[in-house]
Amino acid sequence: MGLFDKKNTDDKEYLKRLNKIIDDLNYTYNYTYSQSADKTFIQYLMAVEKDPGSAKIQPLGLLVETVSAIIGNKSDFNINTYTPAMKKAGEIYDKVFPFGEATPDFDMLAMAFINFFRPNGLGAEGLFNNSLFATFKNKQNYIDFMNTIRNDAKLHDSLYDIIQYGLSVRAFFIDDDTYTANMKQVAARMLASGDRASVAKEEIKRVEHMAGIYDIDQADVAKTEQQLVKANAMLNEIMGILEQADKKTEQLNRVMKDTSDSIQEIAKRETELLSIKANSARDDINAAYNSFLEEQRQEVILQKDVLLNQIFAESETKLNELRSMSRAVTATANAELLRINTETTNAMDKINNYVSNDKELEKILTKADENKELFDKIAKLEILNTQNIEAMAKTVEAQTANGGMPVAAPQMVVAGAPGAHVGGLPPMELAPEAIPEVNPLLDTNIPFETRYKMVMDEKARREKAGEHFHKMFDDVVTVLMEDANPYLIGPSGCGKTYMVNQIAQILGLDFIDIGYINEEYDILGFQTATGDYSTPNFYRCYKYGKIAFCDELDNGNARATVKLNSFLSNNKNASYSFPHGENVRRHANFRIIAAGNTAGNGADSNYNTREKIEESVQQRFTPVYVGYDNAVEAKILENYKDWYYFVVLFRMATDAWGNQNDCAAAGIFTTRDAARIKRYLDNKSMDMGRILDYEFIQTKDMEYLAFLVKHIASNVQNYQPATQIFTMFQDKVNALREKGGLR
Repeated sequence: MGLFDKKNTDDKEYLKRLNKIIDDLNYTYNYTYSQSADKTFIQYLMAVEKDPGSAKIQPLGLLVETVSAIIGNKSDFNINTYTPAMKKAGEIYDKVFPFGEATPDFDMLAMAFINFFRPNGLGAEGLFNNSLFATFKNKQNYIDFMNTIRNDAKLHDSLYDIIQYGLSVRAFFIDDDTYTANMKQVAARMLASGDRASVAKEEIKRVEHMAGIYDIDQADVAKTEQQLVKANAMLNEIMGILEQADKKTEQLNRVMKDTSDSIQEIAKRETELLSIKANSARDDINAAYNSFLEEQRQEVILQKDVLLNQIFAESETKLNELRSMSRAVTATANAELLRINTETTNAMDKINNYVSNDKELEKILTKADENKELFDKIAKLEILNTQNIEAMAKTVEAQTANGGMPVAAPQMVVAGAPGAHVGGLPPMELAPEAIPEVNPLLDTNIPFETRYKMVMDEKARREKAGEHFHKMFDDVVTVLMEDANPYLIGPSGCGKTYMVNQIAQILGLDFIDIGYINEEYDILGFQTATGDYSTPNFYRCYKYGKIAFCDELDNGNARATVKLNSFLSNNKNASYSFPHGENVRRHANFRIIAAGNTAGNGADSNYNTREKIEESVQQRFTPVYVGYDNAVEAKILENYKDWYYFVVLFRMATDAWGNQNDCAAAGIFTTRDAARIKRYLDNKSMDMGRILDYEFIQTKDMEYLAFLVKHIASNVQNYQPATQIFTMFQDKVNALREKGGLR
């Protein structure tokens, strides 16, 4: 129900307020009509009190609010001007509400109408023009526009020209805010200029050019017609040449056909002659071949016994050699096994002695600490020979179960939460200044295909366990493993941050969201007044090998963002001197991932606060477009096929709106929305109607909703499971349109 929807209870409250206004006026003037204006105004209010339906301004609530605004506006009205003010209000009411209470957007218009008569309102100064007022879809924009020019001394002389300009150009603007901004700019020029007509004419032509409308010079038209006549003459001449060429081609074809027939006849005769000769030659060859075979058969029969005896003798000699070699190998193997067994026994005795002697064991552990470099090499070899990350995680868990003692081949924990340590020894609590080891998955000394296979195996394991991955995941993790800097471009809610979190988990790195960069100290930190160093998260990432996630890079300060160039070179030996004087070497695990809603070229219709990213910064990032992935929504809503198909239809409709209007559609459906709907459905916390209201209808205007309904209706036959949801969506939109007076 709207603010001024008529109810009996509301009328009673408004009548009480009207009665109080009458009493206050009578009391103020000692219950006498000492002035004619007083008597006329109070009598008018008393007549309305007796018969509310007789008032020109309806409903009663709007009338009472208007009267209250006039009486409360002491700066513009006094008791002698109340009656003229109400007369002016009635005239404006007829223009603003041509259909009375049935006028579309009644509540919004009513609020603007009341504001005309409040202090500093437009009604008292005669600045209401219905024709210009009607061009503003958002009526508050009209008030804002008039307020920007109302105090100009030339306004009343220029108002007619300003109104005519607005009526002339309104059709060229789709967006109401853009139209308002243009009106403010042009009105300011007209008020400042002595030649308002020239300014209006110039601005109208500029707007027409922006819309693709240009005047055509008649001289250019005549010149074009002359060129067209010449072109037609040339075309006729060419057609004649082509006709002659066709005739010559036809003659040539006849000659070629006759020649071809003659050649075919000759070839046929020659072929028959060659066939006869070939058959005769084949018979001669077969006879010679058969004779040769017979001769060879006789020769083999004669030599058979000789050959067999020779083969048997050679075989016997070879077998004797092999028997001798076999006996020698067996003897050698037995001797080697005996030696290994003896050495193993001695080694076991030594180990038992070491275990029983604490000092000896301490020496071994000390020696193991000194050979840390050897352990690192063993770790890399172990990774090369390990088939998947999950197996390595299980090995570390087994180590922990055995009391946390290190084993010969160090392992890596990856499958846990971000922050799991990677390197030569099992995970342990590191002191703040401890520098982690190089992550084998980022170690360029290990072949990329080996590292990449491990990451893909872990991804496959997680997918099998039910985890969802965006279709661009593989590209982003590849860029990161190749020591480049990915810049994820995509709309809000498409899963960029979630993807970075998954990458951090699989690579086993800490992941710190440093947000957008507003000042250089967001990257470098600063020296405090006491001389201490305020350590930023970026410093920790650079020194200790973490992922620095610069979210909304395009929403930061472009001048401060340029400072990232010092850290984007990816040189293995790079270092940087931070403000407190420490020269920090870039950790091999350090990576930068940035994300933004735009390509870095500045604001657009949906993200109008974005700045252009400096070109030198853009050149150091690898852009990866991360849009919405229907496959992710399909996985999230796999148990709710009807909602998934409706989401697909809704997204198709918003895309069509954006293409038709050459802009990004507002109120698009995001991956975040899909996850929220799944929670509602799993928990049965919201029914279908409320989900449609909150996730698909609210915040969208009627024109946009009507387009979405029409587009979905034309495609819903191909997505039958969504029919019931679409029917309710359509009914709700139609109900809103009827309530707003739309048909």
